[in-house]
Amino acid sequence: MRTSWAVAATACTLAAAVPARAQSSVQLWGALDAGITMVTNQKGGHNYTMDNGIAMPNLWGLRGTEDLGGGNKAIFELIDQFNLGTGAIFPTNGGGLFGRNAYVGLSNDQYGKLTFGEQYDFMIDSLLRFDNSIYIAGLYGFREGPFSGLGIPGNSSGNANFDRMSGTAISNSVKYTTPTYYGFSAGMLYSFGGVPGAIAQNDGKSFGANYANGPFSAGVAYTYQRYAQLANGMAGIRNFGAGAEYKFGLATLNVLYTNTKNTANNATINVYQIGAHYQITPALSVGGDYELMKGNAVLASDKANQFSVGVRYALSTRTVLYTEAVYQKVSGDNDPKAWIMAVSSASSNDRQLLTRVGILHRF
Repeated sequence: MRTSWAVAATACTLAAAVPARAQSSVQLWGALDAGITMVTNQKGGHNYTMDNGIAMPNLWGLRGTEDLGGGNKAIFELIDQFNLGTGAIFPTNGGGLFGRNAYVGLSNDQYGKLTFGEQYDFMIDSLLRFDNSIYIAGLYGFREGPFSGLGIPGNSSGNANFDRMSGTAISNSVKYTTPTYYGFSAGMLYSFGGVPGAIAQNDGKSFGANYANGPFSAGVAYTYQRYAQLANGMAGIRNFGAGAEYKFGLATLNVLYTNTKNTANNATINVYQIGAHYQITPALSVGGDYELMKGNAVLASDKANQFSVGVRYALSTRTVLYTEAVYQKVSGDNDPKAWIMAVSSASSNDRQLLTRVGILHRF
C-alpha cells in the first residue's frame, strides 16, 4: 500500500510542476480486419481460412502530444499488433506489447521531428505511398516468393517482406525528419548495435527523401541493418528503392522499384512494380497491380510474376468491405515453388492463387 501511495504522490508532484499553459492530448486509435481466404496448391489441395490483418494489420495504439510553447511539442506513440482470430499479441520485431512501434521525442514546425525508440525506417516512410498493392491486396500484395536463400535472420521463410515494405521497425534507433520545404522533405535514422568497442556491429541506418507538387510525387529510400547472425554482426540486409505517383483526376498510377541484398552471401532481389486504382464513386474503388521479382544467380535466377486485383466499397469513413485476388507464377533454375506473402506455406508447384472477401474497420 505504501508503494502505491508513493507512486501516486510522485505523479501528483510531477503534474504540479507542469506549466499551466501546457496543453496535451492522447488519442487511442486502431484497426480491425477479418475475412475468408481461399488458397490453391497447399499440400496438393485448396485451403480455406478465416484470416485477419490483411487489408490492414490489426493494430491498436496510443499517440500523444504536449504543447511546450514556442512551436515545440513533446510527442510519443505506442503501437501493438495482434491476431484478431485468437486475441494474441503478434510477435513483430522484438515481440512484446508494443513491438510494432514505440517512441518518444520532440517536434517543431520549423525544425522538424526528433524521436527515440523502436521505429519504422524510410523504406516505409518514403516509399509505402507508392506501393499500389496496399490499396489492392493489402498484406497479400507485398513481396515473398521462391527466395529463401536470401537468408534474412529471424525471418519465417528467410525472405518474407524482404524489401521491408510491409513494415519492419528498427530497435534502439534515433530518427530525424525535416519539415516540408517547397514540396521537399527528408529524414535519417541510426540504430545503435550496443556492442562495446564496435559501434558499427549490429547497427542500422536509413535515409529517405520525398517531393510532391500537385498531382506528382516521388521518393527514394535506403536502409541497411546488420545482424548478429551474419559475419559476427558486420554484414546485413541492404535495401534501397525509388517510387513515383501521378494522379489523373480520379485515377492514380504508381511505379515502384526496390533492391534487396544480403551482404554476407550477395543474394540479391530486384522488384519492379506498376499499379493503378480508380475511384469510381466516393464509396467504390477498383485497382490492379503487377510485380516482377527477380533473384540473381545466388538465388538460382528464380523469379516471380505476381498479379493483384481488388474492389473496395466504403460503408462509412471507417468501415470498408472488400474483395481481392492475387496470383503468383514462378520460374527459375531450382524448381521453385510459389509463395504469396502471409500465406502459411508455399505452393506445391510453380503457381498459387488466392481470393478473399473481408471487412476492415478503423477507430
